Amino acid sequence: MNITTIIGRALTITTAVLAIVGCESKEEFTIKGTVSGAEGSMLYLSSIEIGGQQQIDSTRLKADGKFEFNGKCPECYDFYRLQLNNNGGEITIAIDSTETVTITTQAANFADSCKITGSEESVKIMELTKLQQALQKQINGMVSSSTAIGRTREAAYNLIEEFKKNICKEYIVTAPGNASAYYALFLRLNNVLLFDPIHNRFDSRCFSAVATSLNMTNPHATRAIHLYNIAIKGMRATQPVSRDTLYIEPNSVSNTALFDIKLPDIDGDSISLSSLKGKVVMLDFTAYSNAKISARNLGLRDIYSKYKSQGFEIYQISYDYDEHFWKTSADNLPWICVRDGNGPASYNISLYRIESIPTFFLINRDNEIVLRDIQVENLESSIEKLLKEK
Repeated sequence: MNITTIIGRALTITTAVLAIVGCESKEEFTIKGTVSGAEGSMLYLSSIEIGGQQQIDSTRLKADGKFEFNGKCPECYDFYRLQLNNNGGEITIAIDSTETVTITTQAANFADSCKITGSEESVKIMELTKLQQALQKQINGMVSSSTAIGRTREAAYNLIEEFKKNICKEYIVTAPGNASAYYALFLRLNNVLLFDPIHNRFDSRCFSAVATSLNMTNPHATRAIHLYNIAIKGMRATQPVSRDTLYIEPNSVSNTALFDIKLPDIDGDSISLSSLKGKVVMLDFTAYSNAKISARNLGLRDIYSKYKSQGFEIYQISYDYDEHFWKTSADNLPWICVRDGNGPASYNISLYRIESIPTFFLINRDNEIVLRDIQVENLESSIEKLLKEK
């Protein structure tokens, strides 16, 4: 059975129903345990929200190292994090009903020596964390020990793809309704999400499996709505596009085929795509961290210099995570450079059905999208033709 078939079957699994019912009938969960060798240390409990981490409780540990935190049962499964003196070591706990989760660990090796009972999902999350850390260490070793950048990047990419397939098989499609499946979708490498549902069809299917299961069991939960929206954007963005079709359905277009975009440039000034009406515009979705973009921009510079005086403009949107890197890279480029800080979750990515980066569209003087890159046989000829149209 291939992974696509497995994911397809996973969409109908509703394993979280009993957990949700438990939340309706009871009120509180408990996280308790012992941290040995931690007398006088502060232990912090934080909730992991969609928008970030928020500290909700703390306690100063006594000689016996015992602690206990209590909280209201969440609307859906939720995640909490224990940190000792904010020293970097952390233990993530999944709560989906009124269970009592017991933690036993040591101050000197807070996360790695941790033992968890009372929550199978928390144990799985601990496994996922260790697998992610092992991958990070392996990637770091490849980069530091190799001078062949191209081959190293290819090897790292293959390693990451294989890692994702294994995670999907072992933790996502087997039980997409579980908290560990949701958590797996948001694993990071170098602080970048491993699963990219907007640009990768496999990743999009993984998100869809979890989103569908969660939507069936608890459709009104904040996490369910958030994940479902990402999954919908991913499915739209990763649909195959033929040479004969534009980026969007005709019935979604009103007067023009242009959906406006307004983003800040390197000076912080917001520039709208629609403000360029009257010019022929190349709307370019890019990421300067992509190894191919530097050479590509050199070629665009020649084209821009040739046609700028005739009314040609480039509106280039960066999806680089590092804002400083983007500003440095865009500083010497002669066209309009803006950045979308939402990254792969950007609404513009979904709206314009961006399957891969770089991708570009050609827009005529009336703010109408005429062609996308897969339809352009010769870029200069296409630009010249549009410039002649009045």
